[in-house]
Amino acid sequence: MSYSILSFFSTAIEIINSVRVRSRDVFTFLTVSSIFVGATGFFQTFMGYILLGATPNPLICMAVFLITFSTYSLNKLTDMAEDSINVPERINFIYGRKQFILITALGSYLLSIPLVFFAAPLAVPIVFVPILANLLYGSKLLPGIPRLKDIPVMKNVIVAISWALVCTLLPSVEISNVPMATILLVLYFMLVKVFINTILYDIRDVEGDRVAGVKTIPSLLNTSRTTMLLLVINSGLTAILAFINQPIRSLLMAMILYGYFCIIYFKKRRNPLILDLFADGEWMFFSILYNLFRLKLLYF
Repeated sequence: MSYSILSFFSTAIEIINSVRVRSRDVFTFLTVSSIFVGATGFFQTFMGYILLGATPNPLICMAVFLITFSTYSLNKLTDMAEDSINVPERINFIYGRKQFILITALGSYLLSIPLVFFAAPLAVPIVFVPILANLLYGSKLLPGIPRLKDIPVMKNVIVAISWALVCTLLPSVEISNVPMATILLVLYFMLVKVFINTILYDIRDVEGDRVAGVKTIPSLLNTSRTTMLLLVINSGLTAILAFINQPIRSLLMAMILYGYFCIIYFKKRRNPLILDLFADGEWMFFSILYNLFRLKLLYF
C-alpha cells in the first residue's frame, strides 16, 4: 500500500503530540529526531561566516540545517543495530516511523538545493558533498582494496572532511572574495573539531560497535590512549592562533579550551544525551556567546 499524504501528516501529528512539556523530554526528542544535529549544521555554518570575517547568510545556514538533518536521519535508519545498544531512545523514536523519516529526510535534502541556488548559484555542487562522501565511504572503488567503511578511522576522516568542506566552502563561495589562506585555516579548524567529536561519539558507542564488529579508534587503542591522542590533536589547533587577529583569536582559544574539557569529561561513557548537548551544541553555544560579546562591545 502506498504511503498516503494522510498517513504522512498523521505520523507528524503523532510525533508532535508525543512530546511532553518537560525539558528533558523535549531535548530527547530534538536529538533522536535529528533536529538538534541539524541546528548544529546551521550554527557551524554560521560560525564559518564569522571565522571568515563575513556576515552570515541565513539561507545558506538554513540549507546546511536541512542537509545535516537529512543526512543524519538517513543514517539513523541504517544504524539501528548499533543504536539499539548505544542509544535505545533512537530506536523507540524510529519504530513505526521509518517511511515518515525517509520522506522528511529526502524532502529536506531536496529543499536545500533551491535555498543554496537563490543565495549563491555557484555553490550548489557543494550541497552534494555529503552524498558523495557516503558513496565513497560505502563503495568498493577498486578490486582487492577494501571499502573505506572497512578501514578503521576512515569514518571519522570522511565525516570530518565532508562537514568541514560544506560549512567552510558554502560561505566562501557565497562571499567570493575570501583569501585562500583564511579559507584553509578555517577549514583546518573545523576539520579537527569535527574529527575529535566523531571520536568522542565512538567512545560513547564502543560497546555497540564491538557487538556489530565495527572497528573504531577506541576499540583498537582503548579509551585511555584514545583520550591522549585527542588531547594531542586538539593541541594542534593552537598552531593557527598566530595567524588569526582579535577578537576571533579569543573565540578560537575558548573553543580549543572547550575541546580539552569535552575530551577529558567524555573519556568515560556518559549519558548519550549529555554528549549530544556538549558536542553537537558547541557551535550553537559559541555562536550565541560571540554575538552577545559583540553586542556588549557595541553597547559600551
